[in-house]
Amino acid sequence: MTRHATILLILVFLAVPALAGAGEADDLQRQIDYLKQTTTDLERQDDQKAASTDITMMRSWLDTAWTLRSQEKYDEVRIILDRCEAQANMVRQRLVAAKLVAQATAKEDEVKRARNQLARTKKALENAKLQKARLEGKV
Repeated sequence: MTRHATILLILVFLAVPALAGAGEADDLQRQIDYLKQTTTDLERQDDQKAASTDITMMRSWLDTAWTLRSQEKYDEVRIILDRCEAQANMVRQRLVAAKLVAQATAKEDEVKRARNQLARTKKALENAKLQKARLEGKV
């Protein structure tokens, strides 16, 4: 009985690292899939094409991560995934900045139109005053 128990114990110790490696590969695959979905979402949000280069770079990194995962280079995959997370955060910030710039530009255009309207109104008022003065002088 002890011989069988010892053999079973040895087999369990040999099988546990293989199972842990498979679990780690699955976790990395889930992270890669999640970041690919994030990339797709960011691309959809980038209607002004403010971060298209960054998104393309992120896709390239994820392809590299997938290749390294299949080669079981898990430490390198984790480094790339951390880089992708940082890239995704930067892209989000760029998208927000681009939207704010667009809003500021729209407000500046609105102010410019209002100033032009005000200048035209002042000019019309001045012309009306001059015409009134001319008419009062002739009467």
